[in-house]
Amino acid sequence: MMKKRILLPILIASAALISWQLSTSSFSVVGDSIVRLSINKNEKLELAEIKIANNTDGQLELKWSCLENTLPSGWDYSMCAYGKCQVGIPEFGTLRSIGPGKTGFVAIHVLPKGIPGSGRVKFKLIDPISNAGSEIIEFRVSAN
Repeated sequence: MMKKRILLPILIASAALISWQLSTSSFSVVGDSIVRLSINKNEKLELAEIKIANNTDGQLELKWSCLENTLPSGWDYSMCAYGKCQVGIPEFGTLRSIGPGKTGFVAIHVLPKGIPGSGRVKFKLIDPISNAGSEIIEFRVSAN
């Protein structure tokens, strides 16, 4: 009888811990997952970024894919994915490794070149190692 009284709480605590670990993502967005910006059509957006936190005790290497890019034709734009900057916005890529407890980022730069309009860029972030979920992040930019 005494063994059952001790064993039951241990089993319940173990199940709760396993359930918590399975539901915890290896990364999370810091702040809003959607950034909304309005700029003058004759100026440039130097940097709009969304930060991503490594929730693990090891190195984290995230993959990303561009789900949507509706920035107007004629605008110049580029992106950086935590140290890997690109001309334009490619379809997919990998962020540089993010250390334990550190944050990485995805950022865009926009130059409307005097053309008014608006658009958005939407990315999906995935941890291919743990497959513990994914995050969708989005940049919405308007230029008047």
